[in-house]
Amino acid sequence: MNRYKKLVSDTFVFSLGSFSSKILSVLLLKLVTSHMSEDAYSVATKIQTLINLLGPVASLSLADSVLRFGLDKSLSRKKVYSTAVTSSLISMAIGMIFLAVIASIAGFKQYTGLMMVFMFTSEFRWIQQQHLKAKDYIKLYTVDSLLSVVSLVLFTLLFMVVFKLDITGYILSIIMSDLLSILFLMYFGNIRKDFSFSEFDPAIKSKMFRYSLPLIPTAVLWWIVSSSDLFLVSKFLGDTVNGLYSCAYRIPALISFVSVIFFRAWQMSAITQYGTDEYRQYYSKVMSAYSAIMFVGSTGIMLLIQPLTMLLTGEKFWESYKMAPFLIIASLMQSFCNFLSGIYNAAGRNEKSFYTSLVAALTNIVLNIVLIPMVGVQGAAFATMTAYVVCFFIRLKDTRSLVGYKVEWEKLIINSVIILFMAVIILADAAFMKVWLFIGFLAACAVNAPLLIQTAKKLMHRDGDTADA
Repeated sequence: MNRYKKLVSDTFVFSLGSFSSKILSVLLLKLVTSHMSEDAYSVATKIQTLINLLGPVASLSLADSVLRFGLDKSLSRKKVYSTAVTSSLISMAIGMIFLAVIASIAGFKQYTGLMMVFMFTSEFRWIQQQHLKAKDYIKLYTVDSLLSVVSLVLFTLLFMVVFKLDITGYILSIIMSDLLSILFLMYFGNIRKDFSFSEFDPAIKSKMFRYSLPLIPTAVLWWIVSSSDLFLVSKFLGDTVNGLYSCAYRIPALISFVSVIFFRAWQMSAITQYGTDEYRQYYSKVMSAYSAIMFVGSTGIMLLIQPLTMLLTGEKFWESYKMAPFLIIASLMQSFCNFLSGIYNAAGRNEKSFYTSLVAALTNIVLNIVLIPMVGVQGAAFATMTAYVVCFFIRLKDTRSLVGYKVEWEKLIINSVIILFMAVIILADAAFMKVWLFIGFLAACAVNAPLLIQTAKKLMHRDGDTADA
């Protein structure tokens, strides 16, 4: 199988479970927002984003090392996994102390115990999933993704609808879903047989630490860009507005969802193809096709922003669609940043991710502090968008100098103008808004159709054809 078909095949397998699970996630969001007030949803979202920050720090981001070194054929995959689990257990035990302090400062003291369990199950599940990908158990990974969301829906029904536990029920449902996923993977993925304390290898630990430690500050900085505005909006504008703003994030999450599916396959492909013949050409073609798909998808979400908001959230959170346009562009730029981070990972230059994330984080903080008091919640959305745009162009320039792939600048600029135009139309609530949005979507399709058709034809070539060149 040629490299392009392998990438598409892996992406397709990941998407099988993910698309099914996304449908359930849509129902889940509708369920959650119908049983929580804006204030309660704001608190629950802040707790979840706080764990997203502290988890990778407490586990030393070793999950990323599990995939990177698990794909290294010169190393024992069992030793890699055992070393990562042993090291992360020790680091997370220490991290629990800091979590308790931070939870108290943030006003979540009553949820400290739940947050500790939440962090542990979330990170341990992520390590297992990365190990599963390293073993090339892609189909099982996909099944787990689907089953975990099904269980999350069921636990949400139990804890929030039946027992009416509100914020506690929201957190507890995630914990139980992660726990069942851990048990499922341990049994059906034979992961329980892959771990042994005796397989701990100090030499591998050193390699993994050198790889993963630069990712920790990067994860913190990335969290600042993607989530700190939730806390700042809450501080300046209150939890009610922040509840709406948190809901607005769910619309561009559809973009992130597609991006994450692809990135799971791309992360492995970028690593295995790096340094091979014509890998620069491979990176160029994949990026061109990927950006075309993402621009068309993002403009499609802009076009359907009102019905999507009603579908995902309901009347209580209807106003959140007005906060989403800049966040949609931000999510699009984030997906491009993640693509380029795959090149950093493949080249072993994770420190580059740190530097670029630092610039983005500083941009985000400064703009948030300045703009939120001046223009309200749209200032937070604009700050997030700007931070990702800055990060993307820095990484684009940097990775091109590192690898030397080509960028279709003309299409990139035209696509950017189209989606920015659509965002302005929504924010201005312009006359004939739906007509203008439809025109914008058609323009994006017209710009990107030739490349998408060319890519489709390439993928239909047989393995022996020159399509692999």
